[in-house]
Amino acid sequence: MLEVRGLRKVYEGSARPVEAVRDLTFTVASGELVCVVGPSGCGKTTLLKCVGGLLAPTGGEVSLAGRRVQGPPPGMAFVFQEYGRSLFPWMRVGANVGLPLKRKGLSRARRRELVADALASVGLADAAGAYPWELSGGMQQRVAIARALAYEPEVLLMDEPFAAVDAQTRADLEDLVRRLWRERGMTVLFVTHDIDEAVYLGERVIVLSSSPTVVRDQLVVDLPDERDQVHTRVARASPSCAPGCTSRSRRPSAGRAGRGGRSGRRRPGPLTPVRRATRPARGFSRAGPVRRGAPGPSIRVPPARVRTAAPRRRPNCR
Repeated sequence: MLEVRGLRKVYEGSARPVEAVRDLTFTVASGELVCVVGPSGCGKTTLLKCVGGLLAPTGGEVSLAGRRVQGPPPGMAFVFQEYGRSLFPWMRVGANVGLPLKRKGLSRARRRELVADALASVGLADAAGAYPWELSGGMQQRVAIARALAYEPEVLLMDEPFAAVDAQTRADLEDLVRRLWRERGMTVLFVTHDIDEAVYLGERVIVLSSSPTVVRDQLVVDLPDERDQVHTRVARASPSCAPGCTSRSRRPSAGRAGRGGRSGRRRPGPLTPVRRATRPARGFSRAGPVRRGAPGPSIRVPPARVRTAAPRRRPNCR
């Protein structure tokens, strides 16, 4: 479906050329959801722009369905990272979603049908008459996704679309992408710098190196198709613990290095709880039980030394 062969991109600057992408070669099958993960500044956005025909590569080629990509192909949609800049603030939500459909030459009734279906798919069926600046950040990103869905693309490119939203909204949008991918059967190439997000979303993960970028590894995700933010992530974290191990059995050691030295407690790991300093229970002390009515140790507190300032002499004003 989508094939990238020997992709290379060099930006010719005024001072010196910058090699953003050195050599990228990979394929994405039809109907596959592939995540591309890499450190910040490694050229992930440059890769997507070359794949989407928005940027001409210096070397190599990108082909879609056997045809070389030399411009934005008709069956491809792009969801940008900065949703605030991709939506027109003077146009209502329905007009923003239906804007790409004018290029297809569809009738007005068909465009309205596609816009309504796309907004309903992302849970914004009643927001067609609102302006983007009247919506929250997560809702604006849903509008951007709806605009891409209304175009009915065969390939959907997503450039870190959830980087600017909060954690709860991010989890909801991740589940939304998984659901739309299963329902519509699109080919999705999702770029992110979050390894956890890449594993949760993708069927396969392509790992990129730092700039100049090459493909370091390609991993197949063996998670089930039906995924949940709570149970799937717990299932992924559980194999790291030994069989029969519980969080209570992995307490930090309480040994000490010796008198005057630092304690030998190790730092708590992801499965090691942090022990809090608590007061002894009633009737007990650090040394053992305390008998009721027994006199406690007498403690003499030395009186505080109070320094009094000498009175200031008034000058003789004669």
